[in-house]
Amino acid sequence: MTHIKWLCFSLLFVCLLSCKEEQKNLPEDFDFGEVKDHTYTNSYFGLSFDYPKDWSQQSKHDIKAITDKGEKYLARENTKMGSILKVSQINTAYLFSLFKYPLKSTQDYNASLSVIAENIAGSPDVKRGRDYLFNSKELLKQTPAQYQFEEQLDTENLGGETFDILKAKATYGPYKVQQEFYCIVRYGFSLSFILSYTNDEEKAVLHDILDTVTLE
Repeated sequence: MTHIKWLCFSLLFVCLLSCKEEQKNLPEDFDFGEVKDHTYTNSYFGLSFDYPKDWSQQSKHDIKAITDKGEKYLARENTKMGSILKVSQINTAYLFSLFKYPLKSTQDYNASLSVIAENIAGSPDVKRGRDYLFNSKELLKQTPAQYQFEEQLDTENLGGETFDILKAKATYGPYKVQQEFYCIVRYGFSLSFILSYTNDEEKAVLHDILDTVTLE
């Protein structure tokens, strides 16, 4: 279950701005995207990227199962966080989830890539990715994962657009994990790529995926 817990901590990143009373929800024309021939495409965001054949892409059903487990786990660990995660699902779309190994095949840490979008229509102060990242750091610090963040945010061009990047190291049990949070504000949403890995080989594969990103 360790890899499930780690994904839960990753998903906490997108919850901070969701714990407001208003329900923004997702627009009727929203697209969760589709996968074909190891390429993910999303017409709403004009997004596409390729991913390696030997990594395990999770279905929408699988992602829901993970987030449901995450909600229950966090509710046990911290009642407030569990409630925030539950409320956040009103406005948050888990678009894509990729793991190095099938979820049931390993008890070791499982490197991953998640793509998540959140409706920020009710958050006028969030103008770009760095605003979203800044407001999310404090929540991650409250997890059991002992997060340490780099002081300065980076930027990187993906698909012709500038993403802000928050980099962090965290420890949970025997695992020392590095995470990178790429974020951009696009069409009224925060669009985020969350990379989680433990070594340079996994990092290289995840960055190779980002190199294939296109945004129209």
